[in-house]
Amino acid sequence: MTPSGGPAWTDTFTAIAAVVAIVVSLFSVWFARRQASAAIDQSADAQRAADAAKDQAVSARDQAEIAAKQLTLDRTAFTESQQPYVVVDIRASDFISEALVLIVENVGPTVARNVRIRFNPPVQTSMDGDDGEKLADALIFTQGIPHLPPGRRIEALFDIGWQFFKKDLPRKYTVTVEADGPYGTVEPLTYLIDLEIYRKLRHLTIRTRHQQVQEIEKLRVAVEKVAQELARPRREAEAAEWQRVVAEQRKRTRRTTSTSAHDSLQSGTEEVGEGNGS
Repeated sequence: MTPSGGPAWTDTFTAIAAVVAIVVSLFSVWFARRQASAAIDQSADAQRAADAAKDQAVSARDQAEIAAKQLTLDRTAFTESQQPYVVVDIRASDFISEALVLIVENVGPTVARNVRIRFNPPVQTSMDGDDGEKLADALIFTQGIPHLPPGRRIEALFDIGWQFFKKDLPRKYTVTVEADGPYGTVEPLTYLIDLEIYRKLRHLTIRTRHQQVQEIEKLRVAVEKVAQELARPRREAEAAEWQRVVAEQRKRTRRTTSTSAHDSLQSGTEEVGEGNGS
């Protein structure tokens, strides 16, 4: 190789080296961009995973809150279902015509204790005496009811309808009922009683069981009388037939007795005749 060819070879080598360097640089850039893209993808995947984990955590928290609320509701429902439920009402009587009755009843499953009843305004009736004796002074209002078992019902005469509506007395009462149960104080119950709804209503009186028994007894006595009347001709016919049979039997007895006496007399006469002949 001549010196004159040296520069040409060097330039070729330099050009090749430059091309290789460019290729290496391009590859490095491509590889770096690929790594960067992969890193971005990994970061996005990590972000999505983090978001999914966050969503799962939020969902788990929401489910825990829902479960806690449901547990609270179930516990509240159970507690309320085991508490007494005392109601107070004024309504038309089923047994006394035109009567209005005051009813206090525990329709719950457990015993109600320390029952307190408040009427606003205080109850007033046409039967409140001038001597100070008033329904509002009854012990169930002034002292309360110590205990009221399940199904227990207290019923008292409130007023007579026509007397009550004839006078200027309160027709609407706001009633508040408070009591204690096995799980503590029962939530107070407040509602309106409007007696105006009973004005000009026709009321059907229902007979009590005692009255029904009395009516059945009357029916039994009447049926027995009818049966006796129907059986009277038969008894009379049987009595007449019995008397006829007895009379015939007596006649037969008399005939038999007379025949026997006649035969005995005749036999005795024959024996006497035979004795004389001898």
